[in-house]
Amino acid sequence: MKTNAVSESYDLEFKGELYERNDKAKRDLAGDVAALANTAGGLLLLGVTEDEQARAAEVPGVELSDGEVLRIRNIVADLVHPLPTFDVRQIEDPQRPGHGVLMIAVPRSPTAPHGVLINEGFRYPRRNGASITYLAESQIAAAYQDRSARRQTRHEDLLRYERDLVNRLDTSDQTYVVVTLVPDLSGDFTIDTKALRTFQLDTLNRDLHVIPRGICVSHAMVGNRRLIAHGGSHPATAKWVACELHQSGAGSFAAIAANRRDFARPGQIDENTTVSRIEDEDLALDIWSGLRHLARHARDRAAAGGTATVRVTIVPITDDLPAELRHPRRYGGTLGRYEVTEQPEVMSVFDIDDLAEDGSALIAATSALASGLTQHFGYPETLQMTTEGVIRTQYWSAQRYGRSVVEWATQAHVELSDEAVS
Repeated sequence: MKTNAVSESYDLEFKGELYERNDKAKRDLAGDVAALANTAGGLLLLGVTEDEQARAAEVPGVELSDGEVLRIRNIVADLVHPLPTFDVRQIEDPQRPGHGVLMIAVPRSPTAPHGVLINEGFRYPRRNGASITYLAESQIAAAYQDRSARRQTRHEDLLRYERDLVNRLDTSDQTYVVVTLVPDLSGDFTIDTKALRTFQLDTLNRDLHVIPRGICVSHAMVGNRRLIAHGGSHPATAKWVACELHQSGAGSFAAIAANRRDFARPGQIDENTTVSRIEDEDLALDIWSGLRHLARHARDRAAAGGTATVRVTIVPITDDLPAELRHPRRYGGTLGRYEVTEQPEVMSVFDIDDLAEDGSALIAATSALASGLTQHFGYPETLQMTTEGVIRTQYWSAQRYGRSVVEWATQAHVELSDEAVS
């Protein structure tokens, strides 16, 4: 390993050794991470010494171990509140196995300010060049106001992106689950001819669901600072499935939850109104698929990392067009109250990497959001999966999704359970 006399700065700090195990060293670690999160993000490189001008001098390295990575994570989790997003990576020296540089990467945090627990109170550090200063009381108040403003902005973005996609949907006889994701720290990518062609290859004639529903994309195009894909016969109107993926890494995904034309006769309330009959398996699968599709766009195409705010809803639902939650298993039946007449919604925050990877974290997030919607119908939880990331096999119809769900779970190392909810 070599250095190029790079100097410490507001987003880079060198340390020749690991943080020690005494209380002061633990506070120093917490303060260094919080300061980067509260400022512009940056890197802590352990195993790099500096000269008198704070320039990288030598790379003696430190001892690398998973235990040390876990210790660092636990210290920050114990002393920094709220916990910022950060990553700890081991960069091994090929000439010295087990030794190398320990890199702590901290992005600028959208949930700043982050306080460090010192004695029984909190102090709020930030970087000032290569050193650390602490916020005064007035600065702390201003930082909390900024946090509130950022949350409001993300909520407005969620509603705007959702509205843009909903306006594209054919809702004349179809009801949709809509998932919208906005990264807390935006990414970016270039929309050009190459990007469009790649997007078309990835989406045209493909089913965007994790477990295929036989609903494929028939149009893929460019909009204003976004990529657009959907099913349907007309390029301007989406049916069955649709997504709008923005340059910032944000996006919105919609998939059919009920075809009211199919259920018009058995679901008819009066001569002018029908009910949207939403099956719980379709609801769970639509959310599951939307989360993964949008997170992969944010991470892999726009290079957005950290956390994202997610909103899920069902449209259209009105006084004149209510919805009911049903299940298709055995003889079928209704779950919870008979009908919902106001548009339901649920919001939460998740790690983008957790949503982009097939695994238990994606299932847990899906369960949390799906349960939030089912509770609007008066039913306490989604039956297909749990908030611990376990898939319940009894609640997937064998003739529709059951076998494919088991195959996916086996490949993704997700726990399966045959328990029945009592």
